[in-house]
Amino acid sequence: MHTTLHLKNSLKAVALLACVALATLIVVSVQQASHAPLLLSQASMLLPAMG
Repeated sequence: MHTTLHLKNSLKAVALLACVALATLIVVSVQQASHAPLLLSQASMLLPAMG
């Protein structure tokens, strides 16, 4: 009985960590997406200068 309770608690902890990691990934990807047009325009400006 004690092991199943411990297992449920650790599963909750893992699920919580997964949610936090997922939220962090979403925030990072949204921030990168908002900067993406700027990076793309900078890259397209740099490409002719390099080539």
